[in-house]
Order: sequence, then C-alpha cells, then structure tokens
Amino acid sequence: MLFGRIKKSRHEIFDREYEFNQLTRAAEDGVPLIVLTGIRRVGKTTLVKVFLNEVDFPGAYVDVRKLWSAHRNISPEVLKKEIARELLSRKSYAPVMKLLKSLKGIRIAGMGVEFREKEYSLIDLLDDIERSGERTIIAFDEAQYLRYSNHDYTALFASLNDNYENITLILTGSEVQILEEFLGFNDRYSPLYKREHEVIHLERFSRGESLLYLRRGFEEVGMKVPDRELESAVETLDGIVGWLREYGWMRYRGKSHQEAIDEVFQRAKRDIIDELSGYSKRYLLIMSAVSEGYRSWRAIKTYLEMIEGKEINKGTLYTEVRNLIRYGYLEKRGNEYHITDPVIERALRYG
Repeated sequence: MLFGRIKKSRHEIFDREYEFNQLTRAAEDGVPLIVLTGIRRVGKTTLVKVFLNEVDFPGAYVDVRKLWSAHRNISPEVLKKEIARELLSRKSYAPVMKLLKSLKGIRIAGMGVEFREKEYSLIDLLDDIERSGERTIIAFDEAQYLRYSNHDYTALFASLNDNYENITLILTGSEVQILEEFLGFNDRYSPLYKREHEVIHLERFSRGESLLYLRRGFEEVGMKVPDRELESAVETLDGIVGWLREYGWMRYRGKSHQEAIDEVFQRAKRDIIDELSGYSKRYLLIMSAVSEGYRSWRAIKTYLEMIEGKEINKGTLYTEVRNLIRYGYLEKRGNEYHITDPVIERALRYG
C-alpha cells in the first residue's frame, strides 16, 4: 500500500526505480561502500529496507540512531549483536539462512543467536561473513551517529574497503554535512581518504511526481479526491514523500483535506521540537526566526535578542546557525538562510 507506513516490496513504493537500480548495480559490482543521502522524510530508510528484501544477497539493517538513543556510546560489541540479531530476523529469506548456516562463530538457538566463543568480536563476525563467500550487504541507517562512539568506525570501514571483497556497506544520512565530515573522503587525515565509494542522492519528488503519487495511492484504496485538493496538498507538502504519505493515510482514515493538512503540520511541529530538544534550546528559536522571515544573519540576531531580552554573542550564534546547516535543518542561499523542509517552516510559522 503506497500510503502504508511499512513497505516490504518494490510494488509498495512509488518511483525510485533509478535509485534502486543504482543500489543494485553498485552491490552487484562489488562497490565496498555506498553512501545514500537526502533530506529527512524523503524515503531513504524505505528504499534501503525494500532493497534488502528484494536483492539476492543476504543483508542486515542497523538503525544507528536507535542504538545511539539506547546506548549513546555504540561499542563494537553492540554492533556485533545488532548485526547478528538483524540477520536472524531475516532468516526466512533463503540467502540469509544460507549465510547464517555458514558462519562458524554463530549458533542459531531457538528465537535467538549465540556466539560459540565469548571472545567472538565484531571483527570475527565480519571475517566469518567474508570467508563464507556470500556477498553480504550491511546497511547502517543514519550512520552519522557512529561518530559519537568512542570507537573509530572510519578505520574499520577503511579496512573493509581495502581487504574484504564480499561485504558491501550502505551508509544513509539525513545530516549530510555531518555524515560527510564523519567519513572524510576528502580529508587526508581520515582513514577513508580517497577510498572507493559511490554516493546516491535522493531528491524530493517533482510536482508532477507528487501528484501522480497521490493519485495512484488514492486509486489503490478506491478513493476519488478532487484535483484541487491534490494540487493544494502538493503545493503545501512540496514533494517530500513522508509528508505526502501522512496526508494520504489520514485522508484514507476519514479526515477531510484541511484536517489532514492541519494534522501534518501538527506532526511536523512535534517532530521538530522533539528532534531539536537534544541540542541547544536556542536552535528552535533560530528555526522560528527563519520561519517568520528573519532570514539574514543580522535579522536572526535581532529576533533572538528581542525574544531573549539580552545581547547575543556573535560567535555563539554563528556556531549555532552553522550547526543547523550541518544537521540539515537550514541551508544558505546567498546571504539568506532557509529551512530545508517547507512543511517544518509552515508548521513553525502557523502552528
């Protein structure tokens, strides 16, 4: 179902044929490291999960943000257990079961896995996978969170890049600049400097693609929605498939056009407050300033000083604005700052 939250196969996702084929060709050609980027809610996670279900290679999906939320410091031991657990969860796929049976350090025990030796490490697991001869995909979703670990995973990725021919890594990231800094392909001090990799970028849908997505989704569930409402939704939600899906799902569940739009805005506002709550308290104020039209650096500073009732240090504000760009929330066009997701912008302005 196009408007469904969970997608398992290609017929449940709209378009993305080009990007899916790029992933497939890169994996089949043995590209050791694939980087999948795009703004939030553009469909990276869905594409990777469906890709793992559709290809003939065994694979594991690792939600790095979830691990960071649970552990903060993501140790190699945590990653080892998560990769093994994810492989086991996909054992109904014949390629995965074939791989699991070939791993000498792992024993399938009921609904879980056991490691045959207490000292069996992440490197041992990766060595085991390499020796199996089975090309294996390991996807790290929101991989930039690995940079907060005490372990240098770029050194591990460089070793895999240089010495392993049967493992392909897929790294996704919404915080594109943070991910680029973490990997350091152009940083001569980074272990991954000039290492082989391929970058695939997911763009938001065009206006035509967005309209077609909504029309097909409503056709699938037997609903007729007036063109003016579809055009209004696309104009408002701006080609970001996560928000278009939310709108379609709420219409399917009985909401009117305006009720569905309003709920998308409320969800967007809750999300941005939740996402930014882990950072500086001022980040949300900066985002609110930009949403209200205070787009130059000087205008943002004036807005914040008016709200906070005190003078703001220029260096501190510069760092905070720069971080919002690095995290993927703002972008700079000329001398002005803009919110990358227009739904977030409207939600902050009118919510």
